[in-house]
Amino acid sequence: MIANGQVAEAMSPADTVRDRLDDPRVAEALNTLLDHADLLAVLVGGLDGLLRRGDDIADNLTSAIGELKGAETQFPGVAALKGVDLNELASSLALLTGGLVKATPAITTLMNSSLADERGADVLAALGEALVSARSSVPAPPHGLRGMWKTLRSAAKDPDVGRGVVYLVEVARSFGRRV
Repeated sequence: MIANGQVAEAMSPADTVRDRLDDPRVAEALNTLLDHADLLAVLVGGLDGLLRRGDDIADNLTSAIGELKGAETQFPGVAALKGVDLNELASSLALLTGGLVKATPAITTLMNSSLADERGADVLAALGEALVSARSSVPAPPHGLRGMWKTLRSAAKDPDVGRGVVYLVEVARSFGRRV
């Protein structure tokens, strides 16, 4: 090779390694690998065992799937798995786990709150039932201002509405103390 008019000697493999070790990123990466050498040894050993027993594992999986196909009478839900697209399932699981990781702090807060308490769950269940029931029985909207006042007057006479309003006022009072 000619560099700057002079003949450069070919670099030996050891010289190439020394040059790469001068790069701080390479040196840092090697230090990280050396810090975790025990973990790397375990991983390599596990992969080696997996590769050596790959045929046995594949045979066992094939056998298990065959047994599942014959178990449809024992497990009625197994038949529903026939139409599952495994690639789509894997993709969905990847999206779900990514979202779950991002939502973990919020989920932890909710799980540690009164919502996870049996009484809180009962209140949420009652609210859900009320929402669904109200959605299916909503009357036609009132026409004009008179229709709205008429609706409010008749609602004020309903004891269930009164009980619900009192409950909402108590919720507002309790919530106001906390904010």
